[in-house]
Amino acid sequence: MNNTDVYVYGMTVLSTIHQLKAKFPSADGYQEIIRTFVMPGGEAANCAIVLTNLGFSVTLDGPFLGDSTAEPLRAYLQKRNVDCSLLHHQPGFPGWRDIVFCDGDTRTVFGWFVDYLFGGHKFWNKPNEQAIKSAKCVALDPFFGSESEEVAMLCLKHHKNYVTIDSRFDTVITKGARAIICSKEFLDREYPGVEPQALLKQYQSTCAGLIIFTFGSRPVLFTSAGKAIETFQPYAITVVDTLAAGDTFRAGVVYGILKGWSDLEVVRFASATAAVSCTRFPSVYEPPTLAEITDLINSRPD
Repeated sequence: MNNTDVYVYGMTVLSTIHQLKAKFPSADGYQEIIRTFVMPGGEAANCAIVLTNLGFSVTLDGPFLGDSTAEPLRAYLQKRNVDCSLLHHQPGFPGWRDIVFCDGDTRTVFGWFVDYLFGGHKFWNKPNEQAIKSAKCVALDPFFGSESEEVAMLCLKHHKNYVTIDSRFDTVITKGARAIICSKEFLDREYPGVEPQALLKQYQSTCAGLIIFTFGSRPVLFTSAGKAIETFQPYAITVVDTLAAGDTFRAGVVYGILKGWSDLEVVRFASATAAVSCTRFPSVYEPPTLAEITDLINSRPD
């Protein structure tokens, strides 16, 4: 297999994304839809699209393609220069899909994820060891059980840095990560009531890499082994869509890891990448450019 900059293993779906005129309605209510896009979504696909736009070669792997998703996903991703050769079409499987309603500040997602993830069948590939060995860095989603853990183990075997998201502090995936990003949504669900700085120290006790907690517009917390906890204030922007903010943040972290930057430089770049993506709808339909990210960073000397 040819060398690639980033092997991305994780969630790729066909998303139907609706932009609402105002806030998502309450039960029995109504809201007007302004625009609708049908395009790739999911943590892995969004990360891959941003990374290719920033000049890296990317190979995407993970969930099966389905009868209703294979053709549109391949066509769209290949147009964005994402290598889809490892994605497997499973006949008779509808495909990973979701329906998303975005009102600017929030996004509401409907899908079939619980059924596909925990319904007794594995609708995803085993990781490709040769692709991991050939990559400079790996972006890993933790959602595919033992296969996600296998990616982490293969990265350690071949001495490859990997960047993951939303994994508990005591997992195999977290322990070996070069960087992990945990969202407020994940932290609130998995560690309700736990003070973030205390939890960050728990992560620090098991993970030697960069650990980042994000909280939307509130300050980012980050640290790595043997270092004090630091904060970074996200960039002030006019928010249009937050749907892929975390996915684009992770792409920014991968970019910084590949460049060999310091923790602060990585967090600054990732924050700017996510901020740019939040200024448009859908946020990765026109992915952030390096010039846009750099301009935003230079607009606020830290």
